[in-house]
Amino acid sequence: MPSDPGWDSKASLVIDSLHEGLIVVDRDLIIRAFNHAAERLTGRSAAERIGRRAEVMSVEDSPIFEVLRTGRPLFNVEQRLQDGRTFLLNFVPIVENGQVTGAIQSFQDITQWKSMERQLVAAKEELDEAFALTLPNTRVERRLRSTPEYCDVYDPQTGLITITEVIPDGTYRHVVNALKVAADLNRQGVFHQVAIDKDTLVQAILFHDLGKVQPRLKVGDRVDPAQVFEPSKLHAARSADMAANFYNVPEEAIWLIRYHHHAEDELPPEFPRHLLPMLRLLQLIDGLSASITRRSGSVRLKADGNQIEIDERNASHPGYNRRWRLCLYTGRTEVLEQYGTVVPFERSTGGQTLGSNSLPAEAGSRTALW
Repeated sequence: MPSDPGWDSKASLVIDSLHEGLIVVDRDLIIRAFNHAAERLTGRSAAERIGRRAEVMSVEDSPIFEVLRTGRPLFNVEQRLQDGRTFLLNFVPIVENGQVTGAIQSFQDITQWKSMERQLVAAKEELDEAFALTLPNTRVERRLRSTPEYCDVYDPQTGLITITEVIPDGTYRHVVNALKVAADLNRQGVFHQVAIDKDTLVQAILFHDLGKVQPRLKVGDRVDPAQVFEPSKLHAARSADMAANFYNVPEEAIWLIRYHHHAEDELPPEFPRHLLPMLRLLQLIDGLSASITRRSGSVRLKADGNQIEIDERNASHPGYNRRWRLCLYTGRTEVLEQYGTVVPFERSTGGQTLGSNSLPAEAGSRTALW
C-alpha cells in the first residue's frame, strides 16, 4: 500500500488486509494512508489519493471535522453518499503530545443492509396495517394456525398434483395475506364505495376458512386433488356455521362466508343481492391471497372507484400471469394483457376447476349483473 515513509511494513500489511476501508488524514485533511478496501469502495487508487486533500463524498458534512476539533471519536455514523450508496463510518482521532494531529476513518458499504432493513420495516408496517383493520380472536388464530396449506405442481396429463412444499400454518398465513390485500384496497378507497362495508368484509375474511379441513400430506406425495381435498363449498358452509354459532359473527358476513366459493348463478334466490359487490370483493381477495400464499405469486392492485385492475404473476402457474380488471358492481371481468405464452393449465381447487383461458373462479362470474 503506498504511504508516507515511516510506516512500518507489517502495519501496512495488516491495514491492507482489512475488509473495511481505512483512510488516515492529518489535521489539514491530507491523506497519509489509503488501504485496498478504500480503493475498492471509492473507486479511487491509493497512488492518486495519498498526499492529496481528502474529498467529502457524502451528502452531509463529514463528521471528521468535529473529530479533529474535539478530539473525541465517533462510531457507527451512517452517511449517504452522492452516488446514492450508504456507508457506515467510524472516526478516531490521532493524538500526539496532547494535540490532535489527524484522524483515522474506517468505513463499509451498508447499502444492501439498509435496503433489506427498509423492506423488513415495510413488511412489518404492512402487516400491522392489515391487522389494524381488526384483531383476530385468539381461538380463531389457533384454529387457523393448525390447518396446513400446500404448494404443488399440477400435471395436466394425469390430473394429479405433486406436493412441493408443506406450509404448516398455511391457512393462518392465507388469512393474513388476505388482510394485507384488503388493507391495500382500503388505502386506495375501495372500502369507501357504496355497498362495501369494511367491518362486514373483514369479519368475512377472518372467518371464511375457519372450518377448513385439510388432508395430511408430505413433500413428494402425488395425489388426485379431487379425491384428497374436500369441495371448497363444504368448508365454506362449515365455516359459516361455526362463525354464526360460536363467534356471533353478523348475518351479512355469514352470507359472504357461506357462499364465497359459489359462482353467482349458483347462489340461492334468498341471497341478499345488495351483498354481491362485497361477495365479489371477498372472492377476489381470497383468490389473490391464495396466489401469494400457495403459489408465491406477486400482486399489484390499482383501484378506480368500483373498478379494480389486477396485475398478477405466478412463476409456478403461468396461466395466472396476466393483468385484468374487475367491476365490483357488475361482476364483469376483462383480461387486459396476458404475459408470455398461455400454458395449457387446469387446476383443481377443492371442487372448483380453473382453466388457463378463464379468470380465477374467485374473481366472480363474468355474466353476473347487479
